[in-house]
Amino acid sequence: MRVVRLAVQEMTRERFAPYGILLDSRGSVEIDLGTGAPSLTGATSERRPFEFQFMARHRRTMQVFSPLVSSRSIICVAPPSERNAPAVEEIVAFLVNGRLPYAYHKGTWHTPPFAVGEWSSYLVVDRAGTLDSDYELVDLKAVHDCTFKIEV
Repeated sequence: MRVVRLAVQEMTRERFAPYGILLDSRGSVEIDLGTGAPSLTGATSERRPFEFQFMARHRRTMQVFSPLVSSRSIICVAPPSERNAPAVEEIVAFLVNGRLPYAYHKGTWHTPPFAVGEWSSYLVVDRAGTLDSDYELVDLKAVHDCTFKIEV
């Protein structure tokens, strides 16, 4: 089994475009939640090792993550596709600066945020029940015989 090392890159509107929308000072975004009621959830990520072997996606709803109290984190993403798992070479890591919300396109593969400090806190906007009815998880170790390590 191999370990794929991911360099962390700055999250800019242009770099993040294949995966979603960075909500900077240039306007707003319409959120496609599919059918159902919107849901707002508060969450906190505790510091954990910067490595992973699982990614998830939601095919029928967008998700918006809005960092709170300048919480910095790292996210790993891969673009939406019809495949049952992201391609290894498509997976990238971004530094979330803690000041700007971001929205995932429908179907974007992603990890939960990795806290840069002791913890990171954020609000998530999606469709009520998304994690119950629109949640696909892939084990990259089983599919690609690799795990991922984020180089901080």
